[in-house]
Parts: sequence; C-alpha cells; structure tokens
Amino acid sequence: MARRKQPVAVLRASGSRHYSKDALAAREAAEPKLARTAQIKPPPYLPASLREKFGEVAKVLTELGVMAEVDADGLARYLLAEANYLRLSVRLTAAMNAGNLDAAYKLSSMQDRFFRQCRAAANDLGLTISSRCGLLVPPRQDGTEPDDDLFGDGEARG
Repeated sequence: MARRKQPVAVLRASGSRHYSKDALAAREAAEPKLARTAQIKPPPYLPASLREKFGEVAKVLTELGVMAEVDADGLARYLLAEANYLRLSVRLTAAMNAGNLDAAYKLSSMQDRFFRQCRAAANDLGLTISSRCGLLVPPRQDGTEPDDDLFGDGEARG
C-alpha cells in the first residue's frame, strides 16, 4: 500500500530533496488550506455542559493546525458520544452492583454503541494515539511549540 502524501511544509521541514522547487510549488498550490480562526464556536445543539470542553479541545486542535471551523460538528459529535458513553457507564455499574443482569445486558450493548461512536470520532479528530501517529503536523514558522495540554493537568505529553 502506498504511503499517504505528505504536505509540502513537512517535506521542506524534513529536508526532502526528492522534489524540484517547481514540483513543490505546484504541489503546495494544489493543497487544501485550513482557514485559521481565532476561536471555533460550538454548534448550537451542543449542551451547555459540554461547551467548555469543546473550547478546550478545539483550542488544542486549532493550534496543531488540524482543525478548522468546518470540523466543529465532528468535535461536537465526539463530545456527545463521550458524554453518553460515560452516562451509560455509571448506569451499567449501578445495574451490575444491584445484580440486575437483564438491565446490565441492555445497558452494555448501548454503552458499546456509544463507545464505538466515540472512538470513531476521536480517530477522525486525531484524539487517539494511533490517529496522532498518522498526523503530519508541520513545524511552526516562528519556531514555537503548540500548546498540547489536551488533558488539562498542566503537563505537556510527548
């Protein structure tokens, strides 16, 4: 299977000498460009309880250069699936502790459905380890590192 095409900025940063200047210029002109926005607004259907987390995750993904305004719905779907998964996890644990296996079985299948939705959306957004390994993030022109404090504990991971 062929490798995914790398953006021109990544090729230049890695010092690839395989392409001519004209070929790189033509390829760069054909690349889609993300419209940079200062702040991505959450969709109106996102509950107020998830809006703060939306802002935090959107900020990190925007700084990495992998998210634009058009991706707001994808992030909202991820947050909704995650919230539903967590809500069902609590109910499933309570049903299992109460010994109600019929309810636990039904909740388990619903929980699994939300987990799969959450994981698929996280892969699309680059929020999983394997999907981040596939991201090609060009270095910043000003030489600074993006803020990758996605988990909110004050420590950068990496």
